[in-house]
Amino acid sequence: MKLQRFNLICLFFILTFLTSCEKNEITNPIIITSVMNSINSYSAISGGVISDKTLPVLKRGVCWSLYQKPTYADNHTTDSLGSGNFTSKLFNLNADSTYYVRAYCVTNKDTLYGNQVSFKTTNTILFNPDITYGIVADIDGNEYKTVRIGTQTWMAENLKVTHYQNGDIIPNETDLSKWGDFQITKGAWCWYKNDPSYKNIYGALYNWYAASDRRNIAPVGWHVPGKEDWLVLEKYVNPFSMNQSNGGYQLCEMTTAHWKNAGDISADTNQTGFTALPAGKVTQPNFGFMDLGASYAYFWTSTGTMDGSSCVYLNSKLEVDNMQPNCRGFSIRCIKD
Repeated sequence: MKLQRFNLICLFFILTFLTSCEKNEITNPIIITSVMNSINSYSAISGGVISDKTLPVLKRGVCWSLYQKPTYADNHTTDSLGSGNFTSKLFNLNADSTYYVRAYCVTNKDTLYGNQVSFKTTNTILFNPDITYGIVADIDGNEYKTVRIGTQTWMAENLKVTHYQNGDIIPNETDLSKWGDFQITKGAWCWYKNDPSYKNIYGALYNWYAASDRRNIAPVGWHVPGKEDWLVLEKYVNPFSMNQSNGGYQLCEMTTAHWKNAGDISADTNQTGFTALPAGKVTQPNFGFMDLGASYAYFWTSTGTMDGSSCVYLNSKLEVDNMQPNCRGFSIRCIKD
C-alpha cells in the first residue's frame, strides 16, 4: 500500500513537471531576427518573426549597437504589439561602420532576444536630392559637384587636388611636427591620418600657405574664397543677422552618416546643397589629427597674413575666426570666379 502511494506521488510530480514544461514551451516566444536590407550610410531595415503560441507580446522591435549582443538598453525601435512578422527601420547610423542587431520582444514575464545579425553601412555622401548639381574638375582630374547658392557658385565637396593650377606639386607633408602653429612657410597637404582612404569622402587637409598661394590651388575659373566670400554665404543663410540663427544647418549634410558627434542632427536640412562634412583637422603634434565626425567643419579662407589667418567654423552657425595659426590643416571649398 505504501509502495502504491509512493508511486502515485511520483506520478503526480512527473505529470506536474511535464505540464510545466508544456506551459513553458507555449509561453516562451520563439523570436528570429530578419536579414538586413535597404542598407545605406545612415539607415537600414530589419525586423523579426515571433511565434504565435506565446503570452501576449507587449512590446517588440529591434535593438542595435556597435558592440555584440545589443539589448533593449541600447538603440532600439518600438513597433506594434503582437506576434508574427514585423519590420523595423534602424536610423541615426554612422557611415562605414559595423553594427550588430537583435530582434526583441517583451511579455509580462521577460524580455527575449532573437539571433544576432551584423551588417556594415556604406560610405557615401548624401547630397540634396532635390537640387541639380553641376560638375567641375581640377588639374588632377578629380571631379566635384557644384551648386548655386544665391549669387555664388560653390563646390559641394571638399578639395582633393595635389597640384597648383600651373602643375607645380603641392608637398604632401606627413610629418606631424610640421603642422600646428608656424613651423613651415610653404604650402602643404595631407589626408586625414595620412590615410588615402579618407580622400573620396572628406578630401584633403591643407595649410593656409597652400590655400593662399598665387599659383592657385583651385580649378581653372575658380578660387579659394576669401573671408568676404564666406560672409556673403553667411548672410544668405542668415539674412537677418540673428546671433542665435541656425542658418548653418542649411549647409550641412542632413544625416548622421558623417556628422557622428553633432548636436541636433535632425535640424540639418542641407537645403542649399552645400553638403558640409566634419572632415577633421590636423594641429600641433601633441594633438595631431582630430575632430573627424565632430560637431564642426573647418575651412580655410584665402584671407590672412604670416602672423595668422582666417578660417571658418561651421555647424549650426557659420563663424569666421580671424587669427588661426597658418600651419593647421583644414578643408578647402572653392568658389567660382
